[in-house]
Amino acid sequence: MSDKTPATVDFDHHSPEFFENRHEKWADVRKCPIAHNSQYGGFWVASGYEEVAAVARDSATFTSKYVADDPDGFEYIGIMGVPRIPGIPPALIAEVEGPTHVALRRMLNPFMLPSAVESYRPFIEACATWFMDQVIESGSMEVIRDFTGPVPAVLTMKMVGLPCESWASYAEVFHSVNAYKPGTPEFDRSRTMMSDMITELLRVAEERRHDPKDDIISRLVEMRVDDNRPFSDAEIIGVLWNLIGGGIDTTTSLTALTMSHLDEHHDVRDRLINEPDLLAPATEEYLRYTSVNETLTRTVTKDVELSGQTMHRGDFLMMSWLAANFDESVFENPNDVIVDRSPNPHLAFGVGPHRCIGMHIARALFGVMMREILSRIPDFIVDREATKFYRGNPELAGVVVMPLSFTPGTARGIPRPF
Repeated sequence: MSDKTPATVDFDHHSPEFFENRHEKWADVRKCPIAHNSQYGGFWVASGYEEVAAVARDSATFTSKYVADDPDGFEYIGIMGVPRIPGIPPALIAEVEGPTHVALRRMLNPFMLPSAVESYRPFIEACATWFMDQVIESGSMEVIRDFTGPVPAVLTMKMVGLPCESWASYAEVFHSVNAYKPGTPEFDRSRTMMSDMITELLRVAEERRHDPKDDIISRLVEMRVDDNRPFSDAEIIGVLWNLIGGGIDTTTSLTALTMSHLDEHHDVRDRLINEPDLLAPATEEYLRYTSVNETLTRTVTKDVELSGQTMHRGDFLMMSWLAANFDESVFENPNDVIVDRSPNPHLAFGVGPHRCIGMHIARALFGVMMREILSRIPDFIVDREATKFYRGNPELAGVVVMPLSFTPGTARGIPRPF
């Protein structure tokens, strides 16, 4: 194994300049698909498609585990970026390895497999119709608050085992944590709400220990790991935090970013309206193109060489799904949306043992919401001056607020489904 001078890059992924031009910046970084960045104490960057996929598949060498005080002498940084934001609970499903990770995925599979997703579809469709009914006669909406936020949030509450009526407070917290920077009023308000949420989650978990139901919290408190011990309260919160956060805001962002693109590309919108069967391949293309989950971070567990670069045990490595999904060696014309692109081996859900367990739900939610939008408000117009996108969040892309106008329609008058 060589120990030559490493290839280097120099960028601050938290800077406004990088964020505003990140597609161009990542294209430049991708010229050296494994390189070292001295910012934030130093970390490696994987930006090429093959390199990102290789890291994601090898969880033994590139671990996602998060331990605040690792007994081997270094701290795992987890998935939450460089540097990690203090005070955010570890995302336990995505930041655990080995038998516990396998057990968690096995427990969650009955809720996440395609057959289970199909059983949720009537509920998803009813929620999409009901929320659209609330605004369609007015001819306007704020899409995050009124539609793309509520539908995934209500489904998440139902699956996890929380009161569906609580969707708004959970959506606000996870949206604000992702959409705003620390120190802003919105972010700080969400942080103050977290303790109440954690209290509620633990209260419901305790109720399920005595009165289990057919929901994820019940299965979680029944689980046994590490020679038959139950999860601690902190571990329960880590799992639920990961599930709720992943379920609520990512599909919201995917759908809103897609609407933003369609507002600027009426030819693509017209194709999807006139050729509804294209929505399935278009889903994969917008997953690739938006790359809502932009980056994740791993810790190197042993000395290893990748693409001619030597990394050492304890080094941090950031992999960019965004950069990989725009790699010209894999995707022809990657900066264009090609709704019938085939093949489309995007990495929007990751790859390997930590591939997103909720990917089938995300596809179903997106498909239902987009069909509702394209069939009921096909002429929507985005107020681009009032629209605000996430700024300075190198882990996630999304929309903070996006007002729409459209030709008023008729409410279908279905009863509230939750």
